[in-house]
Amino acid sequence: MKIVHVVECFAGGVFSFLSNLTNELDKEEYIVIYGINRDNTPSDFREKFPPNTKFIPWKSASRSLNPLTDLKALWELYIILKKIDDIDIIHLHSSKAGFLGRIVSFLLGKSSRTIYTPHAISFLRLDVSPKKRKIFIWMERFASFFGGKIVACSQSEKEAIEEQGIKNVTFINNGIKKLQIEKKVNTSDKTTIISVGRLSIQKNPKLFNDIALEFIDNPNIQFIWCGDGELKSELTSPNIKCTGWIERKELENYLVNADIYLSTSLWEGLPLSVLEAMSIGLPVVLSDCVGNRDLVEDNGVLYNNKIEAIKIINDFRENNKWFIFKGKKSKELFFKEFDLKNMSKKYYSLYRKIKKDRF
Repeated sequence: MKIVHVVECFAGGVFSFLSNLTNELDKEEYIVIYGINRDNTPSDFREKFPPNTKFIPWKSASRSLNPLTDLKALWELYIILKKIDDIDIIHLHSSKAGFLGRIVSFLLGKSSRTIYTPHAISFLRLDVSPKKRKIFIWMERFASFFGGKIVACSQSEKEAIEEQGIKNVTFINNGIKKLQIEKKVNTSDKTTIISVGRLSIQKNPKLFNDIALEFIDNPNIQFIWCGDGELKSELTSPNIKCTGWIERKELENYLVNADIYLSTSLWEGLPLSVLEAMSIGLPVVLSDCVGNRDLVEDNGVLYNNKIEAIKIINDFRENNKWFIFKGKKSKELFFKEFDLKNMSKKYYSLYRKIKKDRF
């Protein structure tokens, strides 16, 4: 099959998703149309994809809403896609590509072979005003009239989309490869609580800091944030270690020596960093938001505020069997629902069905 991926945000979790998916289904022919205006796109991105992948820069694409720039990006995408022969699947990623891509697919008569994966759909954002969120909702509803199937990356994201009256939505859980490390057994009195990600409003580092402050007088509890970002200054509690962006092996070493994965996110699609923690057997304590709530069964606890999070952490420390039991359940849930092979098989089946239904 010839599969064209279209993505404005060629970085972060979306980049990892695309790299993982294409490498798992490496027998197909890929063309990646990608935005070039993201600072954190890996410089060696070509090496992260199968050798048969072709890359086409989407020069006009940008994250922000700008009618003139977006019209230019729409026209550029139209010209690029029109020149590609024998496309079997057009797979759009994130909101900007999803909006412009569905319009272009409709104009080219290719809506029936188009998939849109939002990766945390735009109107879930809480870093914008209510007015802007209403605009995002309107845009998603408008784009849905141009056809294409929406494939959310979690059941809760699917439900959030359907609550806005948008139809033709399904979901395929995000999946990753299990980290090739094993969780170390903690025989000390110390507890290490970790989070991984960009220090942005979405990840809510202020709440992480507020939780850490409640344990400032306990030298046996340490908090670690692996990542960097514009809100790094909000991590002021002296019992937090902020590593900045680090190499993969170093990140894995922090994860393997941690005891609890703590997410303070305000919204998610389905967070890959939590999946990595689950894959090695970390129990999870996650804020109750879209995306996070799909990742908790017997392997951890959801919380709604700082007081609940503090109580859960204390409960873990008072019952060492919880660490063992819930860590084991994290692994079990990961392999049952969120393994990369499971995700890839489901996308491959969907691709094949769409191709078959066209003929």
